[in-house]
Amino acid sequence: MRSRGGTRKPVRIVVVDDYEPWHHVVLTTVHREKALQVIGKALDGLEAVQKAGDLQPDLILLDIGLPTLNGIEVARRIRRVSPSSKILFVSASRSADVVTAALSTGANGYVVKSNAASELLFAVKTVLAGKRFVSAGLFGRDLVARDKEAPEARHQLKDNPYLLFAARLSIAEFLPSVIEATAADCGTLQLYDFQNSVLRIVAQHGFENEFLDYFASVGCDGECVCGVAMNRRSRVVVADVVTDPLFTNDSRDVLLRAKVRSVQATPLIDRLGSLVGMLSTHYCRPAGATPKVLDRVDELVAELFVKITREECVG
Repeated sequence: MRSRGGTRKPVRIVVVDDYEPWHHVVLTTVHREKALQVIGKALDGLEAVQKAGDLQPDLILLDIGLPTLNGIEVARRIRRVSPSSKILFVSASRSADVVTAALSTGANGYVVKSNAASELLFAVKTVLAGKRFVSAGLFGRDLVARDKEAPEARHQLKDNPYLLFAARLSIAEFLPSVIEATAADCGTLQLYDFQNSVLRIVAQHGFENEFLDYFASVGCDGECVCGVAMNRRSRVVVADVVTDPLFTNDSRDVLLRAKVRSVQATPLIDRLGSLVGMLSTHYCRPAGATPKVLDRVDELVAELFVKITREECVG
C-alpha cells in the first residue's frame, strides 16, 4: 500500500481478544515488521464491530470466544461495516466444526494460538497477499478433507506447504494403512518445518485435544520420542512410557492420559538424505512396537516414497 508520494503506508491492524495479555503478545510479534501497525484493540464482540466500522482497518486479528458477541458473528457483521478489511482468526480452538464455521464467514485464515509464535507473522503476510492460511495441524482434524473440491480449499492447499504435503493422495492413505498394518491404537504423521526446525502434526488418528495441543510442534530439544528421533535422524522405540527416562513428567502424563504405554517414532528421510517428517505409532499396551511391527513400518515408508516420486513425475 503506497501513498501519493510513493512511500509505503503501514498495514493497519485491529486486534480483537478479551484476554488483555494476548494483546501484548500480538504487539510484540507485529512490531517485528515495520510495515505492520496496530491501530486499535477490542475486548468484546460489539466493540469489535464498532471499531471495524470506525477505523476501516486493513486487517483484523479476531478471537472466537468473545463477550457480548462471538467471533464468528463478529466476522459476519464486519463484512457489512468494513468489507475491505481482511479477517484472520486467531483462536485456541482446534475444533474442525469451529474452524469450518469461522472460514465460512469469508475470513481469510485461521491460526491456532498455540502455533502463533511460529505462524502468526507468516499468516498475516499470506492473507495480506490475498491468499488463505490455516494452521498446519488442523488438516489432521479433517478440516480441509471435508470439502477438498471447493475452490477455497484448493487455494488453501496451494498456499500452505504443510497442507499441500498432507493433501497428497499417498499421504492421505499412508497413516491409516500404517495404523492397520501395525495393529497400532493411535498414530501421528508430522511434517518437518524447515524454517523453524520443528515437526508439526499434519495427520493423526485416535488422539484428543490435550495430546494434539501439547505435541503440536516438536523441536530437536523436545524431551519426547519424536524430538529425540528428529535429533538423531534414526528411529526411537519406547517399550514402556511409565519407566522410560526419556520423558519429562509433563510429557509422560500427557501420554498416559491419552492411554499410550508404548511408542515408536520413525524419521521420514527422502532420497537426498533430508528429513521430511516423522511417523509415530502408539500402543495402549507395553512393548507394542515389536521387531515384526518395525519391519512393516519400514516397508510402508519405502512404499510411501515410491508413491510420492510417481506423483511428482505425473504432476
